[in-house]
Amino acid sequence: MLKFQKSKNRTQTEKESMLSKFFKKYRTNKVARPQTTPQIMHMFFKSFNENNSIMQLDDNHYSVCFEYQDISFSKANYEEQENIFLKWVEYLHSFNYHDHIQVVCSGTPVKTQDYKKKYVYSSEKLNENKMKIAREFNTLIETCLGDKDEILCETRQIVITTKAGNIKEAQDVFMQYQLQTEEKFKELKSKIRRVSINERLTSLYNIFHTKLLEDDGIADIIQYAKDHNLSVYDVLGSKEDISLREKNYISIDNKKFIRVMYVSDLPKSITPRFYNRITTMENANIITTLNITPTDPGKTIRKVNKKIAGMKTERLEKIKKANKNNYSYEAVKDEKLEDAIRDAQELRDALQKKKQKLFTNNIVICIQANTLEELEKTTKTIKSIGNEHLITIYNLDWQQLEGIQNCLPFGWNSLQVQRSLTSEATAANVPFNTKDLMHEKSIFYGINLVSKNPIFCDRKRLLNGNGCVLATSGAGKSFSIKIIIEQVLLRYPQDEVIVIDPQGEYRPLIQAFDGQTLDISTSTNTYINPFDSSLQYEQSEEELNSKIEFSLAFIESIVSSNGLTGEQKTLVDRCTKNIYEEYQLHHFDPKYEPDFIKFYEELLRQPEDEAKNLALVIERYVLRGNGYICKEN
Repeated sequence: MLKFQKSKNRTQTEKESMLSKFFKKYRTNKVARPQTTPQIMHMFFKSFNENNSIMQLDDNHYSVCFEYQDISFSKANYEEQENIFLKWVEYLHSFNYHDHIQVVCSGTPVKTQDYKKKYVYSSEKLNENKMKIAREFNTLIETCLGDKDEILCETRQIVITTKAGNIKEAQDVFMQYQLQTEEKFKELKSKIRRVSINERLTSLYNIFHTKLLEDDGIADIIQYAKDHNLSVYDVLGSKEDISLREKNYISIDNKKFIRVMYVSDLPKSITPRFYNRITTMENANIITTLNITPTDPGKTIRKVNKKIAGMKTERLEKIKKANKNNYSYEAVKDEKLEDAIRDAQELRDALQKKKQKLFTNNIVICIQANTLEELEKTTKTIKSIGNEHLITIYNLDWQQLEGIQNCLPFGWNSLQVQRSLTSEATAANVPFNTKDLMHEKSIFYGINLVSKNPIFCDRKRLLNGNGCVLATSGAGKSFSIKIIIEQVLLRYPQDEVIVIDPQGEYRPLIQAFDGQTLDISTSTNTYINPFDSSLQYEQSEEELNSKIEFSLAFIESIVSSNGLTGEQKTLVDRCTKNIYEEYQLHHFDPKYEPDFIKFYEELLRQPEDEAKNLALVIERYVLRGNGYICKEN
């Protein structure tokens, strides 16, 4: 409201001049709403440094983005979940009140046909049987990946924003935070990498276009802008009609609809279940962003103490008023005021005694859909999930652009929708769910029951590639193993697969892949030689010692469950060395290759009585009637 000082000498011209100056100043300070798509892009960043992946948001705020690998949290036991939770709290405590943390979980759109090429089996250079099996697996994989034009690959990112005087100062801060983040996520058994500027710009391009960046023939936004003498904002700006006329959604050429929502009310106690359900919704393109900003501890304590003092003063006035009117305060106690005092005191105790910090938070959810009906359906689903957890979710009315700005991985936190929470309450939305294995050119193992994503795993890339199949009788253990064997032989033709098959149920599989079958029984002429070796030990004592240790374990399993005596171990050691030395002295002639028979005969040649006793024990494994059982293969 404009007010003028009363003056009889002020003319109408002077009044108009003052009005003109006021409105000029008002227009200068007012934030102009963008009129073109390049102007919309200006809302997200001011400049960037491609070399160190730092983006400048405004005059004194800079951000950097890290992508991290998800870890198994949802299905972990209570102790593991508690350990992950506490480490996440420690990580949040490492930031100061000049910083802002943004946790973004989004689905990166990829062309389905290009994506399938990374996982399906090639039918080239395969015989008829193998080609038929490969086609069956390809059909199974393509069914799991779906038939949509685009597939969403989950991406989890952490954006750190800091206040700095220049980019050099910001770079030093971000280097320290990167080391801290790498160390903490290593403890969580996760890995991080710094996200490039081009990747962050790609997410901005894809959300404001109906086609993906790759469909428009652009591989690198920055290089494309240089090659065509354009600004990056011109490349990012959509050539399609972006409608901002609606209250709670943005329409792009009536082919794409975007809506940003925010979490308004949270219950006093919340579990990670809500965040995990939102970030694993099926058939929905959603970006879920946690905006977390630390507060100044000293300033927070003073503010809390001042608030408690004010509420206690208010309570004292109510007590005085009750006494003055001759009735007890307990009878008319203000429950709302008492609850507020108790909550404030608990907050102060948490900050002072439990070493917690106070953070301002908001949760922003961005929905992308191809039709308005799909947008409304997804919105309804998200709100229903919130209602199940006593969480209220609202549309961000008339602030959709600002909502997208705060949702994408650029580091903005300009929305006034904030909630103050302690460290533990903030960390309740643990940004981990389940670890997805999506190794390219690997083996298909089925569907992850938590994330609903297919599992493609190359066990050779894991820390421990061992595995086992456990299930009840008739649940399909043998069938699962056969599927894995077929894929191993298709994907890694140079690998060897050995199957011990007492019932002969794997024989058709072996025949289909032209495998070799060895029948081992008392009625065949195929034997196992525990001393067999194609290695030559003339240059490696370590290999010989390894064979001796195996011989000790093997003879021990035959002789006694209580183990070998010291004398017996010496005899086994000596005889094993002798037969391998003879093999070496004859220049590895196959005629002298060690076997169980030669070991038995070497025992008989020893002068000790214990050697004769040991030979007698193993005799039935070597001799049958007048002939040898364990002879050379």
